[in-house]
Amino acid sequence: MKSRYDYEVPAEDPELTHVGPGTPMGELMRRYWQPICLSGELTDLPRKIRILCEDLVVFRDNEGRVGCLDSHCAHRGTSLEYGRVEERGIRCCYHGWLYDVEGQCIEMPCEQPGYADKMNVWQPAYPVYEYGGLVFIYMGPP
Repeated sequence: MKSRYDYEVPAEDPELTHVGPGTPMGELMRRYWQPICLSGELTDLPRKIRILCEDLVVFRDNEGRVGCLDSHCAHRGTSLEYGRVEERGIRCCYHGWLYDVEGQCIEMPCEQPGYADKMNVWQPAYPVYEYGGLVFIYMGPP
């Protein structure tokens, strides 16, 4: 005789449970602002997060602006989790490229002034918004 607690576990429904890029639920969730951390958690060190199957780095530059970039540097793929937060953005620990909060590379050491502007390198980034002590991210289409 079966008790009332005996039941079959339903099979996983990937349409509802998978949230990676390109999946139905992932595309739906990316159309809403998602909370990613507390404002107070953003200190002088970058913070690595994983949301909707993506690895990202959140930081507050020394001017008080918050940025959220893909965790791997566009130059050599080094993790920006180990980067240095500076006045105008985050600097990669490997070759020292400096990215602003919107993901644009604004400085390349050992290159002539203006070279970074001419190269027009962008690190994948998402818009962020601070409200009520929380930091929110929007990962959907522009």
